[in-house]
Amino acid sequence: MKKMLAGVAAILLLAACNRFEKLPNGIEYKIVKTSDDARMVAAGDNLHIHLKGIIEKNDSALFDSYKNNKPYYIPAGEPTLKDLFALLKKGDSVLFKVVADTLFGNFGEPLPPGVEKGDIISFSASLVDIYNPQEMQKKIDDQNQEFLVKDSIALGSYLNGLKDVQITKTGLKYQVVTAGKGKAVKKGDKVTVKYRGALLDGTIFDETKPGTPEFTFTVGAGQVIAGWDEGFQLMKEGDKLKLIIPWNLGYGPRGSGPIPPYSTLLFDVELVKIN
Repeated sequence: MKKMLAGVAAILLLAACNRFEKLPNGIEYKIVKTSDDARMVAAGDNLHIHLKGIIEKNDSALFDSYKNNKPYYIPAGEPTLKDLFALLKKGDSVLFKVVADTLFGNFGEPLPPGVEKGDIISFSASLVDIYNPQEMQKKIDDQNQEFLVKDSIALGSYLNGLKDVQITKTGLKYQVVTAGKGKAVKKGDKVTVKYRGALLDGTIFDETKPGTPEFTFTVGAGQVIAGWDEGFQLMKEGDKLKLIIPWNLGYGPRGSGPIPPYSTLLFDVELVKIN
């Protein structure tokens, strides 16, 4: 009898460990790993956290930071998950379930393709680290300094041996590849151009391609990055230039898509015509 009771107790304990608990906002969760002496999440913290989201109805992945080992930075006060995050410590892993329209609705975003109203998204998450506002700012400052140093070294290497490079008062550098014979651009002109944009390591992030619509914009109207608005005012129809655009005339401290923060940009540009 004692052995039977012990067995039943073990089964009940296992079931309790596997049971999801529920928060007042309806999120079901289960903390599957914890350390009693680890740092607890506090209000105002920023979390460095791995997340994998699966649509339950078809077991398809929405996103997975584990795959490329790039955890997300999420504020502890994120509207949908703040009550769950408040239960976690550094190093914890947690499973939780959220109704899709609740999650994305709080961000004011439409449901992703393949996700319908009422769908349940199952998450697995691991809390890698916790930063209070001061720690987060220091991390940002340190990372920005790394970007700046890396860009400065790469720019110096790129410019070494490059001939006939001219520089403007703003720091824009350019090299005339082919001199055209057409009329000069002035602010307010609408121009048609060809271009190829690359990073200092040679990665091409954008370019015009044969068969695609021509790219046109109004010079000086703020429709493009500042380096373009300035650079094209140095050109005539038929000109081909290499523009070396510093980060403050490009995408700045935030970057954009494949362009990292504080990146010097290389553009091979051709002024096809002034419209």
